[in-house]
Amino acid sequence: SYVIPDLPDATYDVWVRGYGLVDSEKIRLRPGTTQDLLAVLAPDQHAAAQYYPAGYWFSLIEVPAKSEFPGTGPGGNGILPTMRSQAEWLRNLKSGGCMACHQLGNKPTREVPAALGEFASMEEAWDRRIRSGQAGGSMYGGLNRMGLSAALEMFADWTDRIVGGELPPAPPRPAGVERNVVITQWDWADPTTYLHDEVSTDKRDPTVNPYGSIYGALEASADYVPVLDPVSHMTSQVPVPVRDPDTPLAAGAPMEPSPYWGNEAIWDSRANVHNPMLDERGRVWLTSRVRPAENPAFCREGSDHPSARA
Repeated sequence: SYVIPDLPDATYDVWVRGYGLVDSEKIRLRPGTTQDLLAVLAPDQHAAAQYYPAGYWFSLIEVPAKSEFPGTGPGGNGILPTMRSQAEWLRNLKSGGCMACHQLGNKPTREVPAALGEFASMEEAWDRRIRSGQAGGSMYGGLNRMGLSAALEMFADWTDRIVGGELPPAPPRPAGVERNVVITQWDWADPTTYLHDEVSTDKRDPTVNPYGSIYGALEASADYVPVLDPVSHMTSQVPVPVRDPDTPLAAGAPMEPSPYWGNEAIWDSRANVHNPMLDERGRVWLTSRVRPAENPAFCREGSDHPSARA
């Protein structure tokens, strides 16, 4: 039995999801209703695994052995000599690269979308996929910094094994107090944006702004701060303008068509907002661009401004 408190008055799709199960039929319900739900056992391990967290699928990836580092370059093992250790490779793969944006291991990343086309090999498919959309240049550059051929081989091997039927280990069912966790999620921006940062309190005093609004930063995707009131479940937007209308877009054109958005340039930010912070009074501070990258004349050589003379 589950009691979900504090639900807004609305109509909900309710169903059962769990490890070892497949999703049950969705039932439309409103708060105040008592309803028996029937769990559906997965017919096999492959069906069950489709609901495992992305990290379990990501655990199947096989990174180069420690003995492969430092890399010997394109003429050797394909790993760049600047990759001095396996730890540095993992940093670029995880927090310093791919996983800074992507949930590696979810279905769109562990497999190759059919919309990308047909390829002679999985290496070719991965080479094409990382050039997709407006982040294509960043993704391609990221793998080049690791060693493109070695990185493509690693990802292709991972996907080939998954497509061939390899499954991750089954996660344990929740037990004890874990069974009492209630998670609330909100879509609080637009489908074409992404959240780079969010803030809810002063990091120096996490008692600031209790039950208050949450503020986000959309980086290259849009020029507004999304605001979420987690109590009322309401969202709003605060525009972030630039001072100079000639400020260029933070993201360029798609390197190659996206399997989801084609050639559409869905990110149109000029302010490129980052790093929102709350101070002790609950005020929001953030960093953003206001002008093109070139320094104005008063900051360049020949100016009398103290900063230019320094």
